[in-house]
Amino acid sequence: MMESLHLFRRRYAGHVQATVRLSIPVIIGQLGHVLMGFIDTLMIGDLGYVHLSAASLANGAFLLITVLGIGITFAISPLVAEADAGGNPQRAGHYLQQGTWLGLALGMVLAALVLAAGASLPYLDQPPQDVALAQGYTYILAWSALPMMLFLVAKQFADGLALTVPAMVVTLIGLACNTAINWLLIYGHAGFPRLELNGAGYGTLISRLVMMGLMMGYVLRARRFQRYHLLRGWLRLRPPFIRKILRIGLPSGLQYLFEVGAFIGAVVIIGWLENPSASRAAHQIAIQLASITYMVVTGISAGATIRVGQSLGRQQYKELRRAGFTGIYVALAFMLLTAVGFLMGRNYLPQLFVETKAVVELASHLLVFAAAFQLFDGVQAVGVGILRGMQDVRIPTFITLVVYWGISLPVGYLLSGPMGLGVEGIWYGFVLGLGLAAGLLTRRFWRLSGQLQASSSEQPVALPHL
Repeated sequence: MMESLHLFRRRYAGHVQATVRLSIPVIIGQLGHVLMGFIDTLMIGDLGYVHLSAASLANGAFLLITVLGIGITFAISPLVAEADAGGNPQRAGHYLQQGTWLGLALGMVLAALVLAAGASLPYLDQPPQDVALAQGYTYILAWSALPMMLFLVAKQFADGLALTVPAMVVTLIGLACNTAINWLLIYGHAGFPRLELNGAGYGTLISRLVMMGLMMGYVLRARRFQRYHLLRGWLRLRPPFIRKILRIGLPSGLQYLFEVGAFIGAVVIIGWLENPSASRAAHQIAIQLASITYMVVTGISAGATIRVGQSLGRQQYKELRRAGFTGIYVALAFMLLTAVGFLMGRNYLPQLFVETKAVVELASHLLVFAAAFQLFDGVQAVGVGILRGMQDVRIPTFITLVVYWGISLPVGYLLSGPMGLGVEGIWYGFVLGLGLAAGLLTRRFWRLSGQLQASSSEQPVALPHL
């Protein structure tokens, strides 16, 4: 037993340390993003549960549309990591330049689509009071799509170079900015107009503009990036680089679209249930709490993605395999702790958001389900990331489509409506879908990384079946 433990420590201790070192700044940055939503939810909750339900509807529409663009930017970090580890800094710089052009185009398209989504809210058969509040909020959020995309492009470039601290700092500045503007505009303090839900929208828009300016300015002007020649040939379009980003990024975006789309679809289904506003408010509270822990494991996933991409660039396939499974082990350990925390705090955490007794009781029940899927959610999040680090995206995209839209959402619909379980039926579907995704993605990484290790003996080989 002691010998096995010593062998495990010898093989994985370095990977754990490196993954955690890369992940912690990403985690803090990710938590900063979630805390923006968390603080928005707390402040909006003071206005009443109808405002909270409307915010859930609007944020769902925004995320459903923009998640594809967000996922496309995720391709930049493994591509930059591979190029830099392979000794080609100029190639790494091209990914930032071409990613910026792509981000500009995507940001404008996404903004237009969010505006259209806001106009279509009255046709989704949702409570009229929710729609009336959500529409104006959605229109304001739409204009934040472009600065959000440009921030993410610069962030993913820096992350790919294992420089994860700058984005963390910028995100924390954005969090402080968002909180201050919310306080001024939601409630009308210090002589500012009381805009309520729309005030939260302006807080998000202004904070994303600040984050874009700071992150882009840092990447383009800091001395440490001079070897990447970022200011040289900026106006030149390089289609092969854009195609490479899209080849990996578009399936990655679809993975997140299928996953997030299932959760947003659940928000719409809840609107068809009895007492939809209270049920959706309880669902929003449970999802908001679960999203905090999810952002931690996406940070771990980002660290593992970078480590796998670096090993791929160096053609060290045994270390690639270990780096990937290290990410899974770290995420699994963290999610076990959070699952226990949700169970122990389920009767108290919802009271941070609202005082309505029925909403608090329902949210406490949903946190039991959230605790159950924590483990699956952590594993599938890292599984997607480490496969992306190997530039394997097509089969994982198919897996996410099947488990979320072929299984999770239909099961949730049947259990919640026809079988009468209400919003809890939706969460049964979540647990099932996330469990299947975790198992299938882990199995694929095991097989592909094993093939590389067995066939290469640390010698260059082509990736199998990518």
